[in-house]
Amino acid sequence: MDTTPNPSHRSVTTLIAIAVVSTSALGCRPGFDDTASHGAPVSLADGLIAGDFGPRRGIDGAATRLEASTDSDAVSSTIHIMREQRGVGVGMVIVALSGLTLNDLAVGEHRFNYDVDTIETQSIFVNVCSGDSDAAFDYDVAAARGVLVVSENNDGLVDVDVHTETLRIEGGVDVTDSSFSFSRKR
Repeated sequence: MDTTPNPSHRSVTTLIAIAVVSTSALGCRPGFDDTASHGAPVSLADGLIAGDFGPRRGIDGAATRLEASTDSDAVSSTIHIMREQRGVGVGMVIVALSGLTLNDLAVGEHRFNYDVDTIETQSIFVNVCSGDSDAAFDYDVAAARGVLVVSENNDGLVDVDVHTETLRIEGGVDVTDSSFSFSRKR
């Protein structure tokens, strides 16, 4: 039996540990509904998603599923931006905030890096997932690095752009770009 560590298993294990701390489900799993069981739903709008999600290449367009929840007690938020695209499959970006909520994100750039050695001190975690359908995810990898860019628009909403770079096992980098808007609670 091969006991070589699988990098994707390490990211899932790490994300499970974060989920225990933040009480948010982070990993891609078939049929999950985060807003129904964890925290208060947050209304999102204008979801877009594009990029390469492991074996699913060239996903691009409006999000077919866009949801978020915030757990004020655990001081965390989880955002799901997903697109199901005919002939390609499903791509999803999951943004998890720990120690701050979506409402707490200040205007500006928020860079993140996946580093297992400092994971307990990080506040932004992003996973990139894909599958043949939203009930059959078979690719789930922590983004190696990226940035959240937060700005306020003229409609009084907060815009969040999410850029990820995920390392491929065979070499190279997959890039995704997604975005959404929400109304900040005052």
